[in-house]
Amino acid sequence: MAALTPQQRRGVFTVWLIIFIDLLGFGIVLPSLAYFVAVFEVPAWADAPARALGLQTRGGVLVGLILTSYSLCQFVFAPIWGRLSDRVGRRPILAMSTAGFALTWVLFAFAPNFTVLLLSRALAGVCAANLSTAQAYMADTFPAERRAKGMGLIGMAFGLGFVFGPAIGGLLVSEPFLGVLGFSPGADLRSFQRAQLAVPSLFAACLSLLAFTLTLTVMRESLSAEQRASLPPREGKLGALVRSLKRPGIGPMLLVYFVVTLGFANLEAMFSQFNVDHLRIEASANAWVFVAVGLTLAFVQGGLIGRLTRALGSRVVLATGLAGLMVMMLLFGFQVELNPGLNAMVWLVLLAIGIGLFNALCNPSVLAIISSHTRADEQGGMMGVAASAATLGRIIGPVTAGAVYDAAGPQWPFAVGGILIAAGLLLLLARWRNVGPPL
Repeated sequence: MAALTPQQRRGVFTVWLIIFIDLLGFGIVLPSLAYFVAVFEVPAWADAPARALGLQTRGGVLVGLILTSYSLCQFVFAPIWGRLSDRVGRRPILAMSTAGFALTWVLFAFAPNFTVLLLSRALAGVCAANLSTAQAYMADTFPAERRAKGMGLIGMAFGLGFVFGPAIGGLLVSEPFLGVLGFSPGADLRSFQRAQLAVPSLFAACLSLLAFTLTLTVMRESLSAEQRASLPPREGKLGALVRSLKRPGIGPMLLVYFVVTLGFANLEAMFSQFNVDHLRIEASANAWVFVAVGLTLAFVQGGLIGRLTRALGSRVVLATGLAGLMVMMLLFGFQVELNPGLNAMVWLVLLAIGIGLFNALCNPSVLAIISSHTRADEQGGMMGVAASAATLGRIIGPVTAGAVYDAAGPQWPFAVGGILIAAGLLLLLARWRNVGPPL
């Protein structure tokens, strides 16, 4: 088994850093989206349809639009970047996307209105589609027998970015830190709120600029001109997804993955809106709840799930995760009404840990079942199809959750999420034999 050359190791590290910075930047702003949106007036193009639907408030819909625009553009452009990288190489695409990220963060920081804020996140989604190119770089660099390690490094970058991003974001938007920079809500609330938007965004822009610099100075191209000329054409995402849904051992799991991601997207999208409107906690406190979720995910996926799967099998672990996550979503939505007398912040963190625990059981188990029904020569493509199913959930989930939040009340996006996850559990039980270990 040949070891990677020093040049290849530097390239792998740079790709790892690009993905880590992408997720770090996303995590920095995710806990505070509701607070950012509150700075802006509702634009006329969003206000009129909301009034026509009978929505009394707009904050949930606006937060949902921001997250949906990001995921939608990422979904659309991932195959475009992937195919383009097959023609021109991985390095130019990664360099262009990291430079684009830096620019979109600056645009986000100084957005004069909500429309520009939304546009900046849509453009960030275009840049975030570089994940397909990063995965291709790892596949080019690692030999077949070690390719899982390369993909695992990308997964680790995701996890660490999700853990550290909210923690850094919480620090950057906290009153003591912004006070050091000369911003105080008591002196000028408007300037303080704008600083809460600009400071973490500019920090993320600097990180993206660092990744761009490393791409130009450290990384070397992984795909030779000869390889670029001989690569076969790729099947479109939607075509591959439709074809995979027809396979009895895979189709049900793709549907489970979609509805679980759709349900969980309700929590991701409305978490900060719920906390600012219903729990009345500060943006910096939100960040620590995300850290609790991230650390729990890292602990479970870092070792515990392997032991559970060996003892119980992927189907049982998945069913346990779905049942637990369904209950946690319902408890989260109605936590004010059901609080057993604990401090509100303590109760919130405990629920976040439970959500992280059961969610960590779901996703790897779904992917393990899908992988077990997939031929060795199509593993990479099938993982891409699964990622497409999840991304569709992240596209639909946030904006529908925002509409439910504004129309029915703060508890109901989480209740709807719990119901969707329950549907996934029922589908798993109904197809229990089909998705079992292949004979």
